[in-house]
Amino acid sequence: MVAQELSFSRAATRLHMSQPPLSQQIKALEDEMGVELLVRNRREVKLTEAGIVFLRECHLVLDQLRTAINATVHASRAHVGTLQVGVATSGLFSVMPAFQELMRASFPEVDVRVSDMQSKDQVAAVLQGALDLGIVHTYPDRSGVSRCAVFTDTLCAALPARHPLASRADLKLSDLMHEPMVALFREQAPTVYDTMIATCTLAGFSPDIRHSARNAFTIFQMVQMGLGVALVPRSYHFSGYPGVVFHDLPPGEGGSIHIEAIWHPRHASQLTQTVASQLLPQLAARLLMPRSD
Repeated sequence: MVAQELSFSRAATRLHMSQPPLSQQIKALEDEMGVELLVRNRREVKLTEAGIVFLRECHLVLDQLRTAINATVHASRAHVGTLQVGVATSGLFSVMPAFQELMRASFPEVDVRVSDMQSKDQVAAVLQGALDLGIVHTYPDRSGVSRCAVFTDTLCAALPARHPLASRADLKLSDLMHEPMVALFREQAPTVYDTMIATCTLAGFSPDIRHSARNAFTIFQMVQMGLGVALVPRSYHFSGYPGVVFHDLPPGEGGSIHIEAIWHPRHASQLTQTVASQLLPQLAARLLMPRSD
């Protein structure tokens, strides 16, 4: 207030206090910091260079404090606030559309912020409090988080549009036995990778993985270029990637890729707990129903 008014008397009036205690508090602050913040004489009060810097930084601190207070108040309310959600890439196509629809209907005042993340990174972020909710591929060894199954996907074949097998209506997994393949690095998506290996093994062959990718859209570009075919979560067919044809496999040949929602059981905010208890069961009921297509 003294910096704004450049007058101890006017600042004291605005603060509803007498001038001597105000002057003493400013002096005590300067003594504690070991820095002169204000130059005072009988004619004027002005900020030193150090005082200008301190005033600027104090504004930032006060703004952050107000943000923290607002966030804290919102966190105490079950239907208002911000929900930080991580999602595995396939979940963006399979789970998030229904999740967003349910959130808008049940929690219209909640700001949902979505991050595309690997499942293992989501688990770490949930445990650290950086994410409220994760949409991840199910993995057996996953402790420290609460879990709710929400979706089961299968693998489908992704082929270049000009590939001889692209127009085959009754494509089987064994038809790809001698085809070069494109796949995600296992460390990027171990659940998808292991399911792909297992389904090929059950079909009687070992996949000829020639090219590796870090994400789904790199796979699609490699397939479109004719580098190989790929086995990817069926949800990806909603991507509509140009030059790539997605083929369903016969029942039982595509394996199963389970997707679950995770959250921290003890440190979850009231909003997260409410979403987990009220919305996730609705999401599971909708998405785990037998598929009609």
